[in-house]
Amino acid sequence: MHIHTGLKHKRIRKEQEILSQKGLAPVLPPQSKYLITLDKITFIAGIVGPFTVIPQVYQIFHTRQADGVSAISWILMSIVTLPWIFYGIAHKDKTIIVSFILWEIVNLMVVAGALIY
Repeated sequence: MHIHTGLKHKRIRKEQEILSQKGLAPVLPPQSKYLITLDKITFIAGIVGPFTVIPQVYQIFHTRQADGVSAISWILMSIVTLPWIFYGIAHKDKTIIVSFILWEIVNLMVVAGALIY
């Protein structure tokens, strides 16, 4: 369900580029247009992805019914989202941090709705 939004490789390439400019690392070949495009698409998907759950959240709270919603599944999704947040923090990757915090919020909203209704 979650789309990996790791732009870690982009950050690494930037760091290597800086090192190569200082003469501390080999000169890297230019980045392909494919990777540049993929980085942008992945970034957008990582931010937009969590909003795909909003219709589920709306349905639960608007109708005040959670029939067919598995609270256990959504709790498990919330649990597996947490390591990604810590991973993003450890690697200082803002895209992963923001994306998975958004995922955590919407997951917990569904959990709350499923438990309330």
